[in-house]
Amino acid sequence: MFDCCPRCKGALTPGFLRSGQRSILWTPHTERIGPYLPQEEGEFSLPGANLWRGAKCPAQYCENCGLIMIETKEEEST
Repeated sequence: MFDCCPRCKGALTPGFLRSGQRSILWTPHTERIGPYLPQEEGEFSLPGANLWRGAKCPAQYCENCGLIMIETKEEEST
């Protein structure tokens, strides 16, 4: 992850971005019909998503500027 905030260079607090019983979906579309699961090209769920338990995605938070940062691809174990 990041060593410091890319916006203000302040310290980051590690944590998680979480959701309820649906995954967190990123989409370039402004309107959405249907379930919040990736269905169209360009859409994806955040790492750690689970249809039944929701999502728990590692994230970092900057208290100074309010920025939350996540990685959209899970790290591969070597």
